[in-house]
Amino acid sequence: MSEDIDENINSLFQRMLPLLSSFFLVLLSYLPLNFMFLNVIHPAITLVCAYFWLVHRPDLFNLWSVCLLGIFDNVISAAPMGSNIFAMLVLFVLTNAASKFLTAKPFVVLWYGFMALSLGTILLRWLIVSVYYSQFLPLDGMFFSYLITVFCYPFIALFLAFVQNNLIQDDE
Repeated sequence: MSEDIDENINSLFQRMLPLLSSFFLVLLSYLPLNFMFLNVIHPAITLVCAYFWLVHRPDLFNLWSVCLLGIFDNVISAAPMGSNIFAMLVLFVLTNAASKFLTAKPFVVLWYGFMALSLGTILLRWLIVSVYYSQFLPLDGMFFSYLITVFCYPFIALFLAFVQNNLIQDDE
């Protein structure tokens, strides 16, 4: 009886690991650092995590996970409520539409796919936030956030690949 409970808890933990690792990285990204611009411009870690898990493990990272991660990012960030959730849902739809082109492709193809999908998602988020504030926000902050996000993608994907390969075991 005790072994069944341990197996169920272990199985639940492994199914939750993509979401938990994403929560960890989002929390890590909002740590206050004393660099010149990193306190103002943050990489969109939620987009990187969601894209990675939606491409590699859509069985463990579904619509509910995307919504929870978007809500978590909304609570932590100072963005208007709902803008991050909207961006995550747009990325979910775009990634699902492009999944047949991204499945089992080399890393460079996945990175280019992330560049394209995240640009559209970040532009839509910028538009929603601009409408919320009733003025067009400067594009330079959004552009630098996009560049930092694209630059950080390989490093975050490396960490998430470690989690996937070493901590998540497929049920057999």
